[in-house]
Amino acid sequence: MNAQMVKEEISFNSDVTLKGTLLIPDQGKDSYPTVLFLAGSGKLNRDGSTPKGKFKFDLYKDLAELCTSMGFVTFRYDKRGIGESGGDYHTAGLSDALNDAEAALDLLAAHPKVDDSKMIIVGHSEGCMVGTALNARRPAAGLVLLSGAGENARQALDYQRQQLYKELRGKKGIQGFIINKFNTIEKNEKQSQSTYQKMLDSDKDVIKLLGFIKMPAKYFREHFALDIEEVLTKANCPVLAISGSKDFQTNTENLKRAEQFIQGEYEWHVVENMDHGLKEQLTPIAPSNYKKDYLNTVGKPIHPEAAKHLTSWLERYL
Repeated sequence: MNAQMVKEEISFNSDVTLKGTLLIPDQGKDSYPTVLFLAGSGKLNRDGSTPKGKFKFDLYKDLAELCTSMGFVTFRYDKRGIGESGGDYHTAGLSDALNDAEAALDLLAAHPKVDDSKMIIVGHSEGCMVGTALNARRPAAGLVLLSGAGENARQALDYQRQQLYKELRGKKGIQGFIINKFNTIEKNEKQSQSTYQKMLDSDKDVIKLLGFIKMPAKYFREHFALDIEEVLTKANCPVLAISGSKDFQTNTENLKRAEQFIQGEYEWHVVENMDHGLKEQLTPIAPSNYKKDYLNTVGKPIHPEAAKHLTSWLERYL
């Protein structure tokens, strides 16, 4: 931790109690512009790591310390049901994520060190969807979309499957023969669409497939219903979008497409050799084996080009 930062561990209430970390620049000012971080999908804690497991990326911790070193108050929190936060991770939908993020904004607006006229929302991956929808509800002074601009969850998942199918179609030898012989791709797509439909037809928060596989039906229903183009039209503030050329999880073409909907000043970048976690990735990422590639980036810093674009854009608020 940088000696020029003050750290506060904070609890706040949505309909559940959530916990997070506030970093305050120790620069002697009455108040500071402030950044709220919204996490990506999966069981990620406030630091951007899995609380139990090998994926200790610390992406949000690193981003927070970078922004605070510039002169921003930063706040990041454990999603409901993760880390020290209460609630049930499996029953949470987009509406819950939005309510939690809005409660975080309320907390920040009431803090004496926060300049509530300069509140910036920074979303990563799924956090881009939550952040864009949150900004439509509670307009921010700025919106940053990292690895996920201009798409909703269904569009992202469809794109990811297509990247996987592209890889599978290129397989040679016995593996390629088996994939083609047994119509692996067609069967997988049919199963995916069937699973989606079961969740969309349900009114339950969680359903079971095959009698034992838990699926977060509410999460999928609410995310699939998000009209990303509509909420993008509510973005009247400056917007920054950054994605990587080695990111198979999000379609970088959406960064350009978003330009026709965003009303405010818009800047976007596709960083060469950067993956979904904003880390440098010099090897080709295979959708069928991406976890191994991601593990190789644990402990690495944020890609310097992404850090440069972010810090340059944030300077306007200082």
